[in-house]
Amino acid sequence: MVLAHQAQHILDGLNSQQRIAASTLTGPVRITAVAGAGKTRTITRRIAYACLSETWNPNRVYAVTFSTKAAGEMKSRLARLGVAGVHASTIHSLALSQLRSIWTDMVDAPFPRLEEHLEKIASAAVVEITDMGGLSSREASDVLAEINWTKVSLIAPQSYPAVCRQLNRMPPLGLSPEQMAHVLEVFERRKSAAGFMDFNDILLILCHLIDSNEEIAQRIRQSIGWLTVDEYQDISPLQHRMIDLWLGPANHNICVVGDPAQTIYSFDGATSYYLLNFPREFQPLSADIELSTDYRSTGRIIGFANRILTGSPHASDYLRLRPHEGQQPGALVQVQTCATDQSEAQLVAHRIADLRAAGQSLDEIAVLSRINSQLTEVRHALDEVSVPYMLRRMTSHGQSKETLSKGLVAAVDSGREQSLSQPMVTLSSLHAAKGLEWNIVFIIGASDGLIPFHSASMPAQIEEERRLLYVGVTRGRQRVIISYARAKDAMSGMTRQISRFLR
Repeated sequence: MVLAHQAQHILDGLNSQQRIAASTLTGPVRITAVAGAGKTRTITRRIAYACLSETWNPNRVYAVTFSTKAAGEMKSRLARLGVAGVHASTIHSLALSQLRSIWTDMVDAPFPRLEEHLEKIASAAVVEITDMGGLSSREASDVLAEINWTKVSLIAPQSYPAVCRQLNRMPPLGLSPEQMAHVLEVFERRKSAAGFMDFNDILLILCHLIDSNEEIAQRIRQSIGWLTVDEYQDISPLQHRMIDLWLGPANHNICVVGDPAQTIYSFDGATSYYLLNFPREFQPLSADIELSTDYRSTGRIIGFANRILTGSPHASDYLRLRPHEGQQPGALVQVQTCATDQSEAQLVAHRIADLRAAGQSLDEIAVLSRINSQLTEVRHALDEVSVPYMLRRMTSHGQSKETLSKGLVAAVDSGREQSLSQPMVTLSSLHAAKGLEWNIVFIIGASDGLIPFHSASMPAQIEEERRLLYVGVTRGRQRVIISYARAKDAMSGMTRQISRFLR
């Protein structure tokens, strides 16, 4: 009775579409949610409502996300709503725990050591099948990235050359597709001999065990009553296969949440195909909900973001952002031109210093760029005006790595500052900024060759660059300032043009 009374208040404050999403508790449900639409709030309320109304057993409820931070946030929100026992984790974390639980029953060998940094083995594989010497760290990383792409895309080594021809894909380091196929085989042999597995192996091995052993399949499937998958636009073929095997043919209690306009990890094998195809794969749906109201950004930021997507040949796949009733128009989105990268960085640094002087907390300011190396000049410029910053990088599988400004560290070491715990500007690549938001967002380097990046030559790659800029703009709540430099430096003979997405 107490739980049922609590459940009645869970839906309070949700708009009509959010309420439908949160109260549809059986069968397949798709929620397409734009940036700032309150998707995390909606899905946590949905889980809480189902559990507190005793429609779901919390111990059989699983919610998978694609970052440890997002999983932690979901757990915290559910705890505040009075729900315990729900399994919220990344897809790899859940699969790893399942794999450990069945390993000794299925395999005689010791459990492999999980290793993320396998560049040395990738380098050794290339050396073994070519006459190349040792690879640089960047070259080894490029090879490892290609290996990972084939695995998440479920491409076997023997199929790799044909896939390259079909997709017009060029292997790294000038390797032929046939050579790269051999590298894939040698890499796996060397990795297994060392007793290692990588994050993708977790899913591959578990998929194989579930697929080949009905007893194991039933044991795992019986533990999963209801499954929620966040960021569904960014799942890979391998992850989709894992989700399909978790459910089995009988369980259709799945809710997926995503936004095709925020698909920005195709280079890692992610695809919005499964989100767009969900109604056909799981027909008939219990509910197909669109959350298009943006509660985050001002009206002018919303309008600017919509214009970026309007020119897309795939605009019909994307939801248009809508302001909520009474939303303020806010300041115009500014687009500024600078002479060089250095002058652009100095302009941004001085504007941030002025904002701080006017009372704006540095925690609510971010500088975003297409690649991390663009932020070097910004770091120098912020140090010059004594503005502390935090450089945020994403590592594999949703982990974040943060580096503090040298100026702040030196000030604490010398006693001029008391603590490293103080408000700081966030510096981040556009990719690493996904899922975050700030009051004021600076986007630097908005020129062709950077946004879209020079390596984006195929239509699908250019479209992803458009979505990346859209994601950056929608990080801003109150103000977005975009800039680009006409030249790298005063000696450069090449003149840049503003990004085609902003013309």
